[in-house]
Amino acid sequence: MNGHTAVIADVSQNGYELAAQALSGLGFEVSGRARSGAEAVELIEKQRPEVAVVELVLPELDGLCVMRKLHSSGVGTKIVAVGALLREDTAELAYDAGAEYFVAKPFRPETLRYAVEQVVGKDRTHGADIETRVTEIMHEIGVPAHIKGYGYIRESIILAVSEPEMINAVTKQLYPSVAKRFGTTPSRVERAIRHAIEVAWDRGDLEVLQKYFGYTVSSVKGKPTNSEFIAIIADRLRLQRGMAVRV
Repeated sequence: MNGHTAVIADVSQNGYELAAQALSGLGFEVSGRARSGAEAVELIEKQRPEVAVVELVLPELDGLCVMRKLHSSGVGTKIVAVGALLREDTAELAYDAGAEYFVAKPFRPETLRYAVEQVVGKDRTHGADIETRVTEIMHEIGVPAHIKGYGYIRESIILAVSEPEMINAVTKQLYPSVAKRFGTTPSRVERAIRHAIEVAWDRGDLEVLQKYFGYTVSSVKGKPTNSEFIAIIADRLRLQRGMAVRV
């Protein structure tokens, strides 16, 4: 089926209605609703919609299991996970399981609408391409996907590609924007990104690090700052896409 179609997996009637409202506002046809994890897997594998909104708390199989099964089966559906922040690493668990975006409950339709736009891209290609490349680069550099800073860096780079002026206002704009999405604080975002960079520098491949960061990989210069790390990757992506580079 695919096309501009979407499946919603949510037991809550209110959650389903909010998701349906957000999706219809973007021109999506809601082609099915799943009331259990097993039903969600079956429905999404059969229909292969462009987007699926998956609640983390589902009977039979929870949302994390649903996303892992879909990922292993090679279904190309983009998944937006929704759920209450029952624990500090809820969003991180969702990303590790295969979610393209996590939205904390309770949410407003416009919040989910923004998430879906980021996942599919406003032109259905640009956003998805950028997110794929950022993920590939993160893995190549050696930022572990299981630590909190991974998701924060990934989102920061994506924001810096589309809004390069943010890199000049990291504390006032970038960190607060990332924190809002993940339901945390700007200071925690900053600390987690710093930790992730240090882990990558300690464990990563020196040749790969030199490929991306050049002069910053030296005992004299030391590790790049958070803003340097984000800006270098963002500028590289913008150049690859023929976009204007930050000045």
